[in-house]
Amino acid sequence: MDVEGDAMLFKYDPGSAHETFKKQGYVHLKDVLSDEFVSELKGFYEDSQSNQLNEAQNWKIYGKKRQYVFEFKSQEAANEFRDGLSALTGIDKDGFTISERHLKVYDEAADPWPAPHKDRAASAVSIGLPVHLSEGSTVCVFPELQFGPNTEERAVFLTDRDHPDLEHVYQKETAVMLHEEIGDLIVFLGSSIFHERVKPAGTAILYIKANGDGRDPLGENIFGEKEAEVTPA
Repeated sequence: MDVEGDAMLFKYDPGSAHETFKKQGYVHLKDVLSDEFVSELKGFYEDSQSNQLNEAQNWKIYGKKRQYVFEFKSQEAANEFRDGLSALTGIDKDGFTISERHLKVYDEAADPWPAPHKDRAASAVSIGLPVHLSEGSTVCVFPELQFGPNTEERAVFLTDRDHPDLEHVYQKETAVMLHEEIGDLIVFLGSSIFHERVKPAGTAILYIKANGDGRDPLGENIFGEKEAEVTPA
């Protein structure tokens, strides 16, 4: 992937981290998003809060977060995103399917240390683009904790039955705090790795989740047959 010339989203090729992602199941790319794309994300966040733009009412989680469906500004931008993340994750770009594209805005009263979870089966890869970060807020991944795919079409949460020492799970050596910043990209195997955002209150992050199997439970894929239907933001 060439990030020179007409590139709009990335400062460098996300595919350069493919081997790290393949080995770890997660990767943190620092300062990879272009200034223009970061500005676009911040504008979408501000509009969503002032106008309740594109709010996904069915996916509002009271006391935790609100969610807004994100639109790329053009098909060209969407394709650049797909090509870059395809190179990073190893998902063939012709089969790259978005299962979710939500800006998640966390309530001020959100639990600072919630139980880790795995995403639904269709969200094989979770791609996080921070937009607004509160002090101390970060994604924590647990790549060594019961690693393996969630086959259900809903998220599954770690419980005291699964992990009797659940209240101390974030203190374990297997807990990896990513400490992402604005302009970064975090990518992990969302349906296979337990993960969670800690100290999330007031934080906003765009999550684009994907798979290579064509699974689109929310009807939010914008590639393949729906590629021509992308509406400019």
